[in-house]
Amino acid sequence: MSQIARNVMKSGSCRDLSHFISSSPWQHEEVMKLTRFNAIRQLGPGGSIIFDETGQQKYGPDSVGVSHQYLGNIGDTCNAQVGVFASYCLNNVSAFIDYRLFLTKSWINVHKNDLKSGVPLEKLEHKTKPELALVMLDLFKTENLPFSYVQADALYGGDSHFITGLYQREVSFVCDIPCETHVYITEPEQILPERQGNRGRRPTKLKVLNTSPVPVKWLGEIQTRWDSVDVRFTNRGIKVVKCADVTVWRRQDGMPVDIPIRVIMIRDPDEEMIRFAFTNIFDEDLHNLVKKQANRYWIERNFEDVKGLCDLDSFRGRNWLAWHHHIALAAIAHLFLLFVQQYFSEKSIFLSLDQIVAIIRHNNPLRQLSTEELADSINKVNALRLRMWLGKMKKCLEKRWDNVLNWMTALIDSRSELTI
Repeated sequence: MSQIARNVMKSGSCRDLSHFISSSPWQHEEVMKLTRFNAIRQLGPGGSIIFDETGQQKYGPDSVGVSHQYLGNIGDTCNAQVGVFASYCLNNVSAFIDYRLFLTKSWINVHKNDLKSGVPLEKLEHKTKPELALVMLDLFKTENLPFSYVQADALYGGDSHFITGLYQREVSFVCDIPCETHVYITEPEQILPERQGNRGRRPTKLKVLNTSPVPVKWLGEIQTRWDSVDVRFTNRGIKVVKCADVTVWRRQDGMPVDIPIRVIMIRDPDEEMIRFAFTNIFDEDLHNLVKKQANRYWIERNFEDVKGLCDLDSFRGRNWLAWHHHIALAAIAHLFLLFVQQYFSEKSIFLSLDQIVAIIRHNNPLRQLSTEELADSINKVNALRLRMWLGKMKKCLEKRWDNVLNWMTALIDSRSELTI
């Protein structure tokens, strides 16, 4: 913020900017509602809602939501701050339209009585990432967003309650699932077993008679007929994958679900694995469904652009409001870049977002400081460093002095005891 305050004209002081991010009362919910409206107007109706999570590694425990958890950016567990994001995607372009901060159980247990984080009491509860995605989906349906289907990765598709939630909301979906997901390949028949003998309780749990669950990776191994489909253009040409599908019955809480579901199997020649996805869309061609599943690639590109160009992962604040303000501003900045990109494309000038940022920086150069302003800035920084150093030394000396006083008191007491 100090760099913005120093180099950007009429941006206010560093303290003004810090207040704007950390404690200013503007409503990020209303900002994101307007962002959703503008994203739909910009990209058009009928796109997909893609749910995914991302975060940033943190080295201190003071920022809101920071706990030891898995971070996909580094592929390992670490101290991290993670959010669940919803992106609206159409025609290979996507924009963030909402987000939720993920709070782990351990963080809530430690900070439930802590007022510094600023988490509202109604938000101070643990919800899984799929549950947070369903909360956002309910909001989108309340606002009547004109989307056609939902996408998510295997973390969400592998959660049977998330899939059930999509069915309950009557939403079409194409969600990746883990290869170890167990399904039934024939319609399961369930009965309540009879009691064996006259003793003991009567059985209350249904039992499947005619089939047993199998992992979906086994379906990929025995599949012999694969179709080829072009999913998108890349820098190396057209990306082609092999695909197949089968109708199965999924499981929830160890028991089969009565509604059949479609499993899509996708084999990428560039990878040594088969990807699987659940979908409840039966009236659409397999090739179109595979292209829809491939759209999830664009939220990963979205993360890259917003992090690299709009500083999504450069949050340095600590409280709840600051995090939400920071993410909302990053989403607005990214949507602005998409607006500019479309403006040039309508003139048959095709630019990447990086090139647009370069044009904006060229037309809006940073303010050049005068000699007096530069000297004043350096003096202020050095004075601040000196005050911080003196404060730390004061605390250190006070601590040492307390230790010396305690040692001398103990020595005098011990000598007085010997004298007596």
